[in-house]
Amino acid sequence: MVTLIYILVITGLILLITFMDSLVYKISFAQSLLTIYSFEVGTRIIIVVITSFLGFISSLFIDYYLLKQKRSSKYQNK
Repeated sequence: MVTLIYILVITGLILLITFMDSLVYKISFAQSLLTIYSFEVGTRIIIVVITSFLGFISSLFIDYYLLKQKRSSKYQNK
């Protein structure tokens, strides 16, 4: 469940940033979305992508830990 919420929040933030950029710079939504994902060496966007990827991995670990904890408590109650 944590991973699903993480994906929804990241998707919502990306869409919001894209919409705001398209309004401010007066470009199309698609062009603004492509501008956000232009990976150039030395830009700070790489730091953001790496951080969001690490957040996704940590949410997967949290979901796995919660599932494991739920299964162990289910077996102990029997």
